[in-house]
Amino acid sequence: MSIDLSTITRNGLVIREGTTTKVLIKADFASMVGRDPTVVCLNPEAPAEDKVYQKTFTKRCVYLPEEYDLAVQHHLRGRYVLVLAMNGYSSIKPEQCREWGIQVGAYEVACRNLLKTVWLHLRREFPDLDIRLIHGSSDMGVDRAIIDAAVELRREMLGFSCPEYAFYVTDEANFPMYIASTVEEYSDAFVRSGDILIAANGRLQAYRMDIKAVFEHDKIFIPINVLRLISSLAGPPPKDKDGKIMDACAHFEQRVYMVGQRRPDVPGSISHDPWKAALHELSDVLVDKCRHQLDPEVGLEVR
Repeated sequence: MSIDLSTITRNGLVIREGTTTKVLIKADFASMVGRDPTVVCLNPEAPAEDKVYQKTFTKRCVYLPEEYDLAVQHHLRGRYVLVLAMNGYSSIKPEQCREWGIQVGAYEVACRNLLKTVWLHLRREFPDLDIRLIHGSSDMGVDRAIIDAAVELRREMLGFSCPEYAFYVTDEANFPMYIASTVEEYSDAFVRSGDILIAANGRLQAYRMDIKAVFEHDKIFIPINVLRLISSLAGPPPKDKDGKIMDACAHFEQRVYMVGQRRPDVPGSISHDPWKAALHELSDVLVDKCRHQLDPEVGLEVR
């Protein structure tokens, strides 16, 4: 297939040739050439601002932008299915870990264990519940934590991406992926596909796009400030000195106040371990919300 590279923009293009999927975009992915064998520059002689990069997927099952319904039907539909989504940080640098009072890798471990705890709790309450996971497909940060949890729990999962973010996805066959046309469409499709979104910190993408999509599509939104719960300090500030969002969850907590929804203290039920208590509270909230979404045969089970 012959492609006029001058027509490629920063939104990119996704095409399929036989069993191969190619993602083309005009963006700065020069550092990946030579380091990632699936990434090449198609016009190396062009000025930096006009260079077009291509990433090729030969192993992973990829659904094109117009195949959203097909991807959802194949991987997120079934009897007693609950689709659980989670967002947060795609990466945390070592120096940020030091500043925020956490160990390197602790955030990812916490997110993975959070999902495992929630899954075990929901399965105890609803043995017939088929929990499936969705994520942003990348091989790092919160996405890596979700992927690892899904593999460990043997859960069906579907990844979501777009041309710009697809360059951070490995060419493996461990889960299928839907690629939307733009970042905005990716965020909308991701949230629209799930039933519940757990927001574990994150930056502007999580705050502006994912939270917006939650309310537009009437999804359940549960923020949990993972970093503050595991930090020996206070975690990152809601915004940095330049006003850029550093922690979407902290910013949301700072700006939104919910009155009358706190649960009354029950004697003997308060844990002195804030991380354990938060996961138990999260699990209880999810059970409560699931009862209203599931088929009565499953949702009204009491164990």
